[in-house]
Parts: sequence; structure tokens; C-alpha cells
Amino acid sequence: MTNFVISLPGTFKQELTQAAKAQLLGALRGADPQEVGSDPQDLDMLTLNEGSPTFTLRLEVTAEDSRGAEREALAMASRALAEAGFQGDAALLGQPAITSIDTSADSA
Repeated sequence: MTNFVISLPGTFKQELTQAAKAQLLGALRGADPQEVGSDPQDLDMLTLNEGSPTFTLRLEVTAEDSRGAEREALAMASRALAEAGFQGDAALLGQPAITSIDTSADSA
């Protein structure tokens, strides 16, 4: 298994309130029960683009290959957005991009 960091662009079609933002980040951080409350020091999970409804999620996933990592990141983001109240087309997700690969997980 390999660790991937996936950047996932998106657009909010409804307002991102502070409560929804907190719920979204909580859902993303809580994806791994052994890491609840932790956040990789160098990984800013949500970047909001000033003056625009666009955003980028950066998610760390473990998968066999890049295609699996992209699928896992999309699924994780979709679940977290739904938990934060963004149902259906309320938040549109773009094409995921792999921004980092850590193959040392293969030998662990």
C-alpha cells in the first residue's frame, strides 16, 4: 500500500457557514478512527479561494495505486460534504490530482 496526497478542487453552490466548515473538517479528520483529532502538520485540508466559491481539499489516502487513491479521495470528500449538509449539487467536485506519493508505506 502507498500513501497519496490528493488535491481535489471543488465549488460550493451553497454558503459554507462556520458550522458547516467545522463539520466538514471534523468529518475529514475523523475518517481514520486511530487518527481522530490529528492533522498532518504539513497538510492544510481545506483551502478557500478568497472572493470565490471555489475550494481545494487535500486528502491523505492509502491505496494500491493512483486510480484507487483518486477513487478513495472522491468517496471520502463526498461523504464528508454530505455530513456537512452539502447534498447533491450543493458542492461540486472536480478532477482529483495526486500531489504527493510516499512509497515507504509499501515496506512497512
